[in-house]
Amino acid sequence: MRNMPVVARKRREKKEPYPSISCLCGAEILLVPDVKLMSKAVEAHALTHKKKMQDSKRAEEEAERIRNHLIAEVLRIASEEKS
Repeated sequence: MRNMPVVARKRREKKEPYPSISCLCGAEILLVPDVKLMSKAVEAHALTHKKKMQDSKRAEEEAERIRNHLIAEVLRIASEEKS
């Protein structure tokens, strides 16, 4: 039998899945390290809240409130992450 080289393998660290942010309605949105994609996810979710309301002024206010909350959640979690 030939001598086979021993391959040293680093032990893989178990990576935790991406964290998520929670909307005031309870919906969970996956936090990903892509600003454009996160922006689209936040905007899409704010739009779902906006579409539920009849009054356009109140709908826009609700969408803005949701956007602000989700952005604050993103920033809070990002500030907690290890560099």
